[in-house]
Amino acid sequence: MRTRRTLQITLMSLLFGFSFMLFLFLTFPYEVLKEAVAAQISKATGYNVQIGDMSAALPLGVKAEDIRVDSPNGSASLEIKGLKARVSVLGLFAGQLGLSLDASAGKGDLSVAVNFSIFDLAAGNPAPKRLNIEAKNFPLDGLVSFALNLAASSPTANPMVAPLLSAVGVSALLNGSADFKLDAKNPIQSTGNADLHLTNAILKLSHPSLGLPDQVFKKALIKAKVENGSVVIDRSSGFVADELELLADGKVMLRSQPGASQLDMKIIFRLNAGLKEKFGFLIDAMTGSATSEGRLTMQVRGSLDEPAVTTF
Repeated sequence: MRTRRTLQITLMSLLFGFSFMLFLFLTFPYEVLKEAVAAQISKATGYNVQIGDMSAALPLGVKAEDIRVDSPNGSASLEIKGLKARVSVLGLFAGQLGLSLDASAGKGDLSVAVNFSIFDLAAGNPAPKRLNIEAKNFPLDGLVSFALNLAASSPTANPMVAPLLSAVGVSALLNGSADFKLDAKNPIQSTGNADLHLTNAILKLSHPSLGLPDQVFKKALIKAKVENGSVVIDRSSGFVADELELLADGKVMLRSQPGASQLDMKIIFRLNAGLKEKFGFLIDAMTGSATSEGRLTMQVRGSLDEPAVTTF
């Protein structure tokens, strides 16, 4: 009888504790948290961050809406319709820290989930145990434009290249998935696949300063797999338009220290027609040949920390 009563008291205490924590979670002053988060990110990065609204996202997470990020000089801005960040509670009991991030923009969605070993984190090893990406019609226009404008306005930007970066635009929808199970201590045990493609991909070159036709990509695909301790790029990967081609194949041999991973890649960049006539001389300069025909082949070896690039 006493055992039954003790069990009832324990269950009631747990229920009260859970209900109380849930009440605090749902009634937390997220308006204050929103302003504090925006201010801290702005202070730490130098960017102007604005968050329209913030609220709870069950079971244990936070949802932010109408996020806007402006570069310090106002040359670039990024808008995200919605962003959810969650922590997996059940994984904590198994020594796993699971984080997920869901972003929405336009009519598309992007989900990124990462799992870490708590014990590895405590030992100073931040390499994830698993990485999963799911994308459905997620627009990259704003993100790419933001990155290009930042690169163009950087103090270290090449003065000849910066105007070109500002004039170029990209429009594309990201679709596909990637799922990797990683073992940093024994990379040969790592497995995974990636099949990501861009639909309606267009490289916008019609800016008055360029005077070139936009490039509509017939193929825009990144396909890879992890096997036998290597990330192998599928030969079908590449970006192909009428006047522009970028093809890649090869592998990255994983090491316990990511920066020591070894590269064995071949990248082919080719200009055709109008782009070759206007920019072919740059390819000739890089290859040291006046007969490159707008084609640049790069062999990339060495480590991720110290890659060695040979052009021909």
